[in-house]
Amino acid sequence: MTSPTLRLFLFASLCCGSASAAIALRSDVPDPLRHWSFEYGLAFMTNDTIDQVVLGHTGVAHGPAGANIHLLTAAYRLAEPTWNIGNCQFHPLLEVPLTLGIVDENGRSPFLNYAASFQVRWRDFPWNHVVSTTAAMGVGLAYSDEIFLMDRETHPNQDRSHVKINWPIQLTLALPQYPQHQLSLFLWHQSGGHIFDRGGINGFGFGYRLGY
Repeated sequence: MTSPTLRLFLFASLCCGSASAAIALRSDVPDPLRHWSFEYGLAFMTNDTIDQVVLGHTGVAHGPAGANIHLLTAAYRLAEPTWNIGNCQFHPLLEVPLTLGIVDENGRSPFLNYAASFQVRWRDFPWNHVVSTTAAMGVGLAYSDEIFLMDRETHPNQDRSHVKINWPIQLTLALPQYPQHQLSLFLWHQSGGHIFDRGGINGFGFGYRLGY
């Protein structure tokens, strides 16, 4: 499941040239509110595959199955490991994002989508003094009150599940002097994972993240 976003996670580690890491968890967070980040995102439904979306070969879906998805997320920080890799030290974040989605399809009234995931956020990029950057990827579960019209349209005559695998992928950018105020660019993907059903639905969007 290789993608350009996944390669961002590997970049900092590869530049140090060592595959061994010593991991120590930090628990010295003085303010309980610093365990949380908050986000709003707007996703646009597409009828393209996840590979096309990752490569940017996609567009906004129109017709009844097209949709805007308003995403409200509160992410809890589980831990901030310290990884010593060669002569380099990294501080990724381990998070649990909880997301409420308001799905506004063109062809019917809005309904809700719920998702919870485990996520790793990489923060150690060499250009952070110019643009503060994070990249996050995770996996979890999602439940929709309704079956997406796009799910039925792209998988005709197939049983579709209300429960899906949730796969959040996100890039954030911020000014170095205000790293907590972040512009987010993300891919939105939910699929059956050959467990609940086969195939999935995709979107892309942008938003604002108030982070730690």
